[in-house]
Amino acid sequence: MKKLNRRFFIQSLMSLGILSLLPIKLKGFNNEDCETTSDIEGPFYIPNSPNIYNIASPEITSDFLYITGTVYAKDCKTPIPNAVVDVWHANKGQYDEQTDSYLNSDYEDQYYRGKIYTDSAGNYAYKTILPGKYLNGIVYRPSHIHYKSSYLDQNELTTQLYFEGDTSIESDPWASNPTAENRIIPLTIDDENNLHGTFDIFLGTSPEDIIDPINNIEESKYIQSIYPNPINEQTIIYLKENSNNISIDICDVNGKQILFHKKITQSQIRLFDLLEKKLNKGIYIIRILKNNKPTDSKRFVIW
Repeated sequence: MKKLNRRFFIQSLMSLGILSLLPIKLKGFNNEDCETTSDIEGPFYIPNSPNIYNIASPEITSDFLYITGTVYAKDCKTPIPNAVVDVWHANKGQYDEQTDSYLNSDYEDQYYRGKIYTDSAGNYAYKTILPGKYLNGIVYRPSHIHYKSSYLDQNELTTQLYFEGDTSIESDPWASNPTAENRIIPLTIDDENNLHGTFDIFLGTSPEDIIDPINNIEESKYIQSIYPNPINEQTIIYLKENSNNISIDICDVNGKQILFHKKITQSQIRLFDLLEKKLNKGIYIIRILKNNKPTDSKRFVIW
């Protein structure tokens, strides 16, 4: 399988209107309490993983899992560029360190782990498969993906991502902990049997400590954040100032237009005011158009 670099992957997702992603499941959170909770690291973390987006092994040609998200500061709305998102997970009940080939190969041959740096809008994305389960004593650990994220080597967060509907969550002491609730995300499936999920990360970084060293990804950015998300009647779309003469589409997860709206001039818009009809539960995309051309997008969730 031909490897694609991270920049090409991000630009491809942007062209489809499916990159800039939603916050995690935020039940009862407010603007002063959104920091992502921690979880155990586990025994198989390896530093200096390769900077690649596709962490699945080359023989995998279908049934992928796409995870996308944004890394935010502790104010819940300021994206962090150049943050580190280090991920790894098991496949068929084993991590790559447990295989004999690990000791005799370099990082280019290692799979199911990678280090991603967020782009200038704080976005990250990677492609893998649904993690396999393995026994922890007499019970199976639920499918999970390990995360280690930080900004400028500060406020490091070590945690794990779980998936809704996993029957092993209830018996797992970590996934069943109430602090993990907002790290159990839903997955949707597309027409090609690929799974899609979104997981935003909220670090303890102050907005005042963020610098922007990334200038090599050309993109128009109008949406700062959608909060809270999954949405409720109080959800606000925060646009950058001077976001004039733009219009907003609402599309399904595959980019098919569902609702079209007139030009928007406010910098803060209540999302419910845009919804002309009730939408079913699922993942949707808010797409910003400038001169009738897509320029920015973010996902939101309806429960």
